[in-house]
Amino acid sequence: MVVLLVAGIGVVVCALWVIVLRDEYAEAEEFPDSVEHAHLRRVAETRVSALCPGAIRLAERERANGVASYENLASAREFWRRFAAASASVERDPIAALRELRGLPDLLEEALRGADQEADMAKDVPRREDGR
Repeated sequence: MVVLLVAGIGVVVCALWVIVLRDEYAEAEEFPDSVEHAHLRRVAETRVSALCPGAIRLAERERANGVASYENLASAREFWRRFAAASASVERDPIAALRELRGLPDLLEEALRGADQEADMAKDVPRREDGR
């Protein structure tokens, strides 16, 4: 009986030890404090911030244009997907954010051109008398 009690206490102590060690490693990965990580995070934050004015223009044009063609919609969706992924991973994984940010300026310009084309096509469509 005593042997089972000692074995049970040993199992509980080992389980707690594993949980504590796993928790320490998770915190270390979650909040790296290296200078390189901080530098990469600042670089990624700067690049995301540089894209924000263009992203705002794209959102305004999308809202004004309404429904877009599939071709123009695809580039805008890809931009928004990658922009969101980069923005979300800046703090946690700046290297992944920088990877996502690589082609985003070109993709943003393509999406803006597509939104402009949609606006031009929308101007050419005659409206009915009731404004629709």
